[in-house]
Amino acid sequence: MMYLQKIRTLYDLPADETFGYSEEEIINLEIDLGVRLTGKLRDYYLHLGKNERVNASLNRLLKPNGEVGYSADAYLLFYEENQGVVSWGIKKDELQLESPPVWGNYGDEEMPDWHRETSTVENFFLLMAVYNGTMGGLKYNANCLDEVDPEVVKAIQQRWNEVPDISWEKQKVYTDDFREVISLSFDDSGNCNAVFIGTSDQHAFDELLDEIEVEWSYVSYEDDEEEEDEEQ
Repeated sequence: MMYLQKIRTLYDLPADETFGYSEEEIINLEIDLGVRLTGKLRDYYLHLGKNERVNASLNRLLKPNGEVGYSADAYLLFYEENQGVVSWGIKKDELQLESPPVWGNYGDEEMPDWHRETSTVENFFLLMAVYNGTMGGLKYNANCLDEVDPEVVKAIQQRWNEVPDISWEKQKVYTDDFREVISLSFDDSGNCNAVFIGTSDQHAFDELLDEIEVEWSYVSYEDDEEEEDEEQ
């Protein structure tokens, strides 16, 4: 399953519907930048770039009309962290690659501190879709912000498949078929200290809540209850 299909599956987006910018908008951006966008970056903007749930529920895809641009040290910036602390981009001299690595600046413009975030553009967009989704982009989401019993972690690892391309030692993502996702956070000692889950399927969500034996800090059903209280 290609990364665009995985994102569409996770967010329950119809395969035959486009949620992106127009070809004209992308061409205008390329004229402004003086370069043709790398293939996978271009494809993403064309197919999913305008979907707010995927691209702006927490961290944010930069818009082509004046937001995408070069940093002083020659990275093409196209994504930013929700508080503006981190910016993500592609090295200008790697833009000719079909799917170059994505780098994150954890410093600032005056003192940049770039680290490679993912090995490809596809992996970056899939990672952000998971991260944004479990933090509110997906209709059904929950988190546990507390220490997690190692047996619970083991049960998750046995029941679901790790997604190695978007996992690392402190943040690991699990799924079966991208109809639901589970993200586990780990501290420096390797202890799991948070669980994030998300899906577009209510039945799958209820099963996740039942199967993962933790004390949930937040469950999206709480928002529905608040809305009902307000209406009454």
